[in-house]
Amino acid sequence: MKVDDIRNVGICGHGGSGKTTLAEAMLLNAGTINRMGTVEQGNTVSDFHRQEIERQISISTSMMHFQWMEHKINLVDTPGYLDFIGEVYGAMHVVDIGLVTVDASAGVEVGTELHWKYGKKHDLSKFIVFNKLDKEDISFDRVALEVMDQFGPNVIVAQFPVETGAGFTKIVDLIRDAVLVYQTDGSGAYTEEPIPDSIRDVYNDYRLAFMESIIEHDEALMEKYLDDQKISEEELKRALSHASKHNEIYPILCCSAKNNIGVSRIMEILVKYGASASDLPDITGKDVDGNIVSRACRAEEPLAIQIFKTISESHVGELSFVKVYSGVLKTGMDVHNANNNTSERISTLYMLNGKERHETNMLEPGDMGGIIKLKHAHTNDTLCDANSPVVLSQIKFPEPVIRAALVTESKGDEDKLSKGLAELHQEDPTFHFHYDGEIRQTIVSGQGELQLDWVIHRLQDRFGVNAELLEPRIPFRETIRKPATIHRRYKKQSGGRGQYGDVHIEVKPLHRGGGFQFVNNIVGGAIPSKYIPAVEKGVTQAMAEGYLTTCPIVDLSVRLFDGSYHSVDSSDMAFQIAGSLAMKEAMGQANPIILEPLYELEIRIPEEYMGAVMGDVSQRRGKVLGMDSEGNFQIIHAEIPLAELWKYSSNLRSISQGRGRHSRKFSHYEPVPKEIQTRLTDQFKSERESSN
Repeated sequence: MKVDDIRNVGICGHGGSGKTTLAEAMLLNAGTINRMGTVEQGNTVSDFHRQEIERQISISTSMMHFQWMEHKINLVDTPGYLDFIGEVYGAMHVVDIGLVTVDASAGVEVGTELHWKYGKKHDLSKFIVFNKLDKEDISFDRVALEVMDQFGPNVIVAQFPVETGAGFTKIVDLIRDAVLVYQTDGSGAYTEEPIPDSIRDVYNDYRLAFMESIIEHDEALMEKYLDDQKISEEELKRALSHASKHNEIYPILCCSAKNNIGVSRIMEILVKYGASASDLPDITGKDVDGNIVSRACRAEEPLAIQIFKTISESHVGELSFVKVYSGVLKTGMDVHNANNNTSERISTLYMLNGKERHETNMLEPGDMGGIIKLKHAHTNDTLCDANSPVVLSQIKFPEPVIRAALVTESKGDEDKLSKGLAELHQEDPTFHFHYDGEIRQTIVSGQGELQLDWVIHRLQDRFGVNAELLEPRIPFRETIRKPATIHRRYKKQSGGRGQYGDVHIEVKPLHRGGGFQFVNNIVGGAIPSKYIPAVEKGVTQAMAEGYLTTCPIVDLSVRLFDGSYHSVDSSDMAFQIAGSLAMKEAMGQANPIILEPLYELEIRIPEEYMGAVMGDVSQRRGKVLGMDSEGNFQIIHAEIPLAELWKYSSNLRSISQGRGRHSRKFSHYEPVPKEIQTRLTDQFKSERESSN
């Protein structure tokens, strides 16, 4: 199939806006399925994992395909729940058209805004679908104005309903310049009627705005319009096609996916006015020397494909979702992995419809499909011609916003756990894990509680590991507020050779983040130079063990300025012990304090929740650093202690009715308040006593 006849469409939008149902209706219209499934019944093509069925939400990206009007449409259904936003990042990186669903009863939601922003970053051809127009009390005009206000003047109304609610069966199509009347049997079939006089005024307003928006993006038509020359429907459609394919105009379309009303026309519009890979700029990457190179979406170009999603299944192994950017991918080929300099044999290629797989012998340029059992390739890797290697631009996934400690029920599950976590990270690169030796816990992090809960279920179902999530320990630090000078002698005689080490040290606080400095000011051989490293080792050992807690001591300098030794009894061990004892004694006299990590947050919320969110920041011992606005959303920049951020993403969504989102990054360490230091000191003292 030619590149021009392929449409790669990513369905995205806020959770609950009807993406999966819209995909189901498209598959029905195309004859791929003979009956629409529903999310409630758990029998849709794209939501097939057990957790997706039980929770009635999409969790993982799903690929589908069908034929329509002699074109192939590859459909990528993405999750709307923000815990799985990484799935959207991967899909939007490779599709050519973004189909953004909006629940017409809710308008622009935080997921709508985020998905739109990422689609815009990739210059996708985009269409906005107002879904659920069969609901009652919907104001199409209000929602349209809200979308235009949020996403800019290039959003245009291409369709509007004659009426909404239970009577939603008729759509005014400004492209066809007619009323589309849909059957109520769910077949998706429609007939055309002329514009009735009862809505003529509304039609005229929308039609004029529609025409002028298109004409603004075509100089030739603009000249004809200003000269009062007639513009034909064919000229208008040609200009609309160019503008929509090149990310200049974003048409609003209408449907009720559940009732299969409006969906067949959306499919027609995708074919006629949506971009193919050949309409977009050539993909770029870097060769082995780091030079920028490009690949045109043509069969005669060297092969370049990218993996944008990896799924691990127990009975088949890894399944990689790929897009072919150039060249032709065939079974039996040997391809080069430019990311890790390995080779892969392409054993089997698939076209996918959810969990259903259909073998194919090739994927042509611009097409998408699946490959199984790649040995060394994962998400974001480029597979290419070994004689013309290239690394394509990478998917940039969001940083984690939540962390938790993962604890297994069985002590013997460490190996299975490590393997499972590694595979789950390959499936979803927004999920991270590492073992933190300081707090002695396995820390998992991601985009939200639901994502981490999904990880727990996958560990159990896929790898047989039972685990639970706990609040992680906080990596506190200790430091001092004032200088102190200590003389400490370690002397031990128990028959035979004794132990003798004598040191004078001075400790001073450093600036926050100053780390540790050891200064040797010994003169005149008071302590032989061979023992100086042992003193430093003893000091650093005491610093690692902590004084008030078991947390490391930081941001100070230790100056060794005097001491004495014994020609027989002195040793490395004696001076190490002396240095450790001196350090511990110095801490007691230097006004020790506990430091806690602070994180910088960017909180994105609708304006009406500003007061509640800022109040919550204050309750968490945080402070607001500044505020910005972006469309209808407010962005709060705040600083909050990590100890107060446990389950913050869920709490933020609760405060903002699911519309708030945040990102975070480590900022610095600061002293904890006095009352918290007292509580922590008592807690660590009790733990030490109970362990002795």
